[in-house]
Amino acid sequence: MTNSVDLTGTVKDEKTFPARASYQVSTGAVLGHTLQCMTGREHRINKSLVAPPFRRLVSAGYTDTLLEPLAHELIDSFAARGQADLVQEFTTAYPVRVISALLGLPAREASEMSRWAHDLFNFPIDPDAAVRASQEFTAYITPVVAQRRATPGNDLISTLVGSTVEGERLNDDQILAFLRLLFPAGADTTSLALGSLLAALLTHPDQLDRVRSNPEEEVPWAVQEGLRWEGPVAMLPRFCPEATTWQGIAIPAGTPMIFGITAANRDPARYAEPDRFDITRHAMPLTAFGGGPHSCLGNWLALAELQAALTVLLEHLPGLRLRADAVADAKVTSQIGAALRGPNALHVQWDA
Repeated sequence: MTNSVDLTGTVKDEKTFPARASYQVSTGAVLGHTLQCMTGREHRINKSLVAPPFRRLVSAGYTDTLLEPLAHELIDSFAARGQADLVQEFTTAYPVRVISALLGLPAREASEMSRWAHDLFNFPIDPDAAVRASQEFTAYITPVVAQRRATPGNDLISTLVGSTVEGERLNDDQILAFLRLLFPAGADTTSLALGSLLAALLTHPDQLDRVRSNPEEEVPWAVQEGLRWEGPVAMLPRFCPEATTWQGIAIPAGTPMIFGITAANRDPARYAEPDRFDITRHAMPLTAFGGGPHSCLGNWLALAELQAALTVLLEHLPGLRLRADAVADAKVTSQIGAALRGPNALHVQWDA
């Protein structure tokens, strides 16, 4: 196993381990020709066309106007009960509602969007469900794209329709492919990241108390440590088209590879006591969002969502804690094969 510094450099090495070669096989059939499948000028132009709404300052600007109000709205629906399963009632719904709102889609479609987002990532495990989700989502979103071309608004789809870089615009196929990628990559992974962050804090009450005592200072570091301790993406697929030697290992041409993100984020050469969840370590997880040209486009939005969600939960649900009979259930485990990780349930209570 290589250490995290070497892995960071490796995922940036598009010549030796091109992302396109693996994603064309693993996602192309259901997502289409997405950014993951592009390289060179095509990738640079397309990423530039879709990137503006996800930049750091833009994403931070959503906190007061969208992220925190939406978190309050969701929590309001169950706060009076004094207990809930946060996975079922909050972490699964929140990122889907955020993306739907950014796209200008009605909130009533959120449950369907959540199913599509989950199933689109399921292609290697359940190809029938993935293909069905791709077809249903495409049928739903295609007329929306056409409507935004005819009557643009202030939403993200209208931005995609109107963006121009070096005289080029996105055509409908490119927009549809990006949207098919956006929901699973943006909603499903953020949902799992939020669930794992909450699982970590709820099973480490001393850390949770520290966050409560000074949320403005500690929430960002809790999010970073959560991403290091149990990031949503455990592994990144890559492919080695030509024979090479890497880290002293001879790799034959045509070798499929898996890069261990979770392993890198617990590398003892990089992090002292790596299996210990500790928000005071103030360490940035170098590989949580990948790296290089194919690093996660929505990393700043994801960070803003995680920080807003945690802040509002602690503010809105005083004394938030795991139910005594449900501590064992708050376990981060594999989701959709072994590539993604998150908890199945978080049964909590609070001082209603």
